Amino acid sequence: MAGRQESVLIGVDTQYRVAEAIYLRWHRNGHRHPRPWNEMDHGDREPWRRIAMDAIRTFHLSPEMRDMLDDAYDEGYDDASRPEEDTE
Repeated sequence: MAGRQESVLIGVDTQYRVAEAIYLRWHRNGHRHPRPWNEMDHGDREPWRRIAMDAIRTFHLSPEMRDMLDDAYDEGYDDASRPEEDTE
């Protein structure tokens, strides 16, 4: 799987939510910007959306994300292989 590039499809709404979270965190860490997020026009938000896309892709391809998915798969597989309990 080394060197394999996977496509990550992420909705624009999600991209902007992540972008806003990154921007607000940056702002809280002492960096200043002349306007709050909700007052910024689309053009000023666009660079933050691109940063968010990079962050999402990086996390998606990270070992931490793979471990989370593997754990979720294992839990689901274990649950599916257990016989259902009689509820009557």
